[in-house]
Amino acid sequence: MTENRFTPATIGMHKFTIPLYQRLFEWEEEQVQQLLNDLFSAFKTNKENPYYIGVLTVFKEESQGRYSLVDGQQRFTVLMLMGIALGWSEFLKVNDELRLTFFARENDETYLTSKVDDNLPVKGYINAKMDKAIEVIHSFLRKENTSEQFKTYIKEQTTFFISVLPENYSSFDLNRYFEAMNEAGKGLENHEILKVRLLKKLGENDFDQCTKIWNMVSQMDKCLVRQKEKELVEDFKKRIFNAFANPFQVLAHDKDSVQQKSDTISNIKAVSNKPATNVINRDEGAILDFQEFLLLVLALTMDSVSTGFDKNKLLKSFEALGDEQKLIKSFFDNLLKYRLLFDYFIIRTTSTDGRTTTYSLNYSNSLKQALIHYQSMLNVSTSYNIWLIPLMKELDKISSDEKAKDFKFLDFLKTWDNERHGGEIHLNYGSISRYWFWRLDYYLWERRDELFESKAKEIANHYVFRPNRSIEHIAPQTPKSNSSVNLKESLLHTFGNLAMISSGQNSSLQNESYEIKKAYIASFINGSVGGSIESLKMLKIFEFETWNEENVKKHHDDMIEIFITSFDKESLKKALKKLKFHNESIPN
Repeated sequence: MTENRFTPATIGMHKFTIPLYQRLFEWEEEQVQQLLNDLFSAFKTNKENPYYIGVLTVFKEESQGRYSLVDGQQRFTVLMLMGIALGWSEFLKVNDELRLTFFARENDETYLTSKVDDNLPVKGYINAKMDKAIEVIHSFLRKENTSEQFKTYIKEQTTFFISVLPENYSSFDLNRYFEAMNEAGKGLENHEILKVRLLKKLGENDFDQCTKIWNMVSQMDKCLVRQKEKELVEDFKKRIFNAFANPFQVLAHDKDSVQQKSDTISNIKAVSNKPATNVINRDEGAILDFQEFLLLVLALTMDSVSTGFDKNKLLKSFEALGDEQKLIKSFFDNLLKYRLLFDYFIIRTTSTDGRTTTYSLNYSNSLKQALIHYQSMLNVSTSYNIWLIPLMKELDKISSDEKAKDFKFLDFLKTWDNERHGGEIHLNYGSISRYWFWRLDYYLWERRDELFESKAKEIANHYVFRPNRSIEHIAPQTPKSNSSVNLKESLLHTFGNLAMISSGQNSSLQNESYEIKKAYIASFINGSVGGSIESLKMLKIFEFETWNEENVKKHHDDMIEIFITSFDKESLKKALKKLKFHNESIPN
């Protein structure tokens, strides 16, 4: 096999492409560091001995004059990154062409080109994993104070073999080969194994298109269709609704724009033209990761929740699809359709400074801010499958016709949320669901203009729903400092004496007296303590000068009255009214 043995110095004119069915570069800092350590150790032991990094399994793409990397793309990408760090210009390019390209991944290829060409600074998109790997290589070379001999050793002794698959292999055969190598899980995530399992069950006519769908949808951080700079909201809305009506068209164009209608998926041709107008770039993310989205679409495809929503059982859950090609193809079609709906109608996380997380929404109407708050309330309080499945079904009904113009989005969410509650509600400590605190905070926010004054109103206006909250007693069960507040047991655990805050704040304020907690909130309101408000209910509580039996009961009844006005069902109103200390309505 010596005739197929190469190093970066002897690779010659070979050029490579990473195909669509392969995952992107995934090496973490530790893996790059380990390779460098091993190379340095081998160099110190014997400078003449080769260091083997394994076999590159490839398929010759005659039309492209390149080898398609079936296995070994992670290792060869690392060699390219080493070449960038060490300045191997003759390795990085062949006849002024990039030695390693990426099929249908223009952003990654543009990024790599910009790193290879010193005169082209990186603009816009940055491949974070590659960027970190280059940084690690530079750091290692500086830290170890490595000699030119070691740098030469890497280039001349890092050795690999190239194994070429038979020329008569089709893309379907290549996928089977990939399956045989990786289904056992060698370095693959469950969703990558699932991808191979599903694709191998499809006919060859569907293979390429479904691969494109998977690779496009799997990148959850960026919307498939994004608003362009200076594009009017109504123009963006027209583009996205055109995509809803003809979802496969997004495969035929750059991911940031939409091409005109194509009759069938088989007519789609990939193009690499850059959009004429730049899209709006945001530091954003989806509220679901890709595996959660896969499980969501599976449930929508099967019209069932029995498939389960445990990411650790992803492969088991997808056994529900069976081997029927038509059903599997339907899943891939739904993967694209529901991702378009998800991007436009469902909240996304945004970050303004890399630390503070808020929410945004592409969908726009006069109630947009209320929609963001209600969705974010559901997002932190309710399992994603419970609220997203009925919502996505409804959005699918209205998204491709004129009904969308009249869709009362917020009313739908509130009605669905209200209908799912039975006639029995528990609000005491030990039996209360955290959902009720978040729900109350939403309605306190919605009515902030009438319920808060001055600075407190401004704070309420900027309230953001966050997960991982713990339930705290306002008057503590066992105070650790002197306090004038002594509640009897029957009041201590009632809803009026409870609030929900972060575990961190709970730890710092746990068992503190009402007076100390009130002082903390006052410091927050006047700006001497940083951060963000964690509970609007708590903000209301500390409007009271003292915390005694009478005020606990009043706050309890006030908050329950807000619950009552948020429901239409008389049975729920009656159940809530029974939980009040006084049955008459108390003004808010």
